[in-house]
Amino acid sequence: MQEIRIEPLRKYTTSGELYTRRSLIIDLIIKTLSWSFDDFLERANIRDRRNDEYLPSEVLLYYLRQTKSDNADGRFVALYNILRDRIEAACPRPNRQVDVKVYEDARTAEIRDATVDHITELIFIDRHGYNEQLDIYEVVFDKAVRSAHITKLRKVNRRENATEEVEDTLTGDVRAVVEAALDRYKKAGLTAEEDFDYRIHLRRAIDALPTEEREVIDLMLADIPIETNKDGERSMVELLGCVEKTVRNRRNRAFAKIRRALDLEVDNGE
Repeated sequence: MQEIRIEPLRKYTTSGELYTRRSLIIDLIIKTLSWSFDDFLERANIRDRRNDEYLPSEVLLYYLRQTKSDNADGRFVALYNILRDRIEAACPRPNRQVDVKVYEDARTAEIRDATVDHITELIFIDRHGYNEQLDIYEVVFDKAVRSAHITKLRKVNRRENATEEVEDTLTGDVRAVVEAALDRYKKAGLTAEEDFDYRIHLRRAIDALPTEEREVIDLMLADIPIETNKDGERSMVELLGCVEKTVRNRRNRAFAKIRRALDLEVDNGE
């Protein structure tokens, strides 16, 4: 029996490892190869994750990326429409109902639309070649969508607080919300040049964090609270899909790693 080979992803992690699909996703892709497209599409339209027939978005994205090889535009559009709906569903809902009236939060809708547009752009770039930025969506689709949503949220916050920049693109300077938390680790009496170097090391330390911990720091930079009682205000608990204790643990681990990174980098004069 001939072995079925699925083309591997091409993007590498920062540690030099190739992105790989989960074994569950690979098994499902192999299983569905014998299905007709109509049967596949029928299963793809199932939205309830509790349904045994539900197909994960990673499988749908794999097939969508394959349509460019057989120029099946009809298949591409059908799969894209389903994935677009799933991207929107992974973002916070902009609508809320009060009694019988439905209100739309324009800000939340804007961030959702920006997230959808960003991922759509990645898909269409990939369709005309190969876009490695799309690989992470074949590994952890929902988490990648959530990360893209957080990025768009930060951009909107930067625009709304234009006089209080989150981050300087030239120096990597971060706002006081992180510096205050790390102030006890900062060496006293630094010259302007040493302070500049320190800020670069700080930005590098944040960027090197695992995704789950970096997301917490990014949300802090965007002034998103861990929890909130304010109507319509988003919280880290909601955006990250975990309980308050988990968020705080990730934050504490992130602070500890940033501290260690700064101690090592600044002491070694990197």
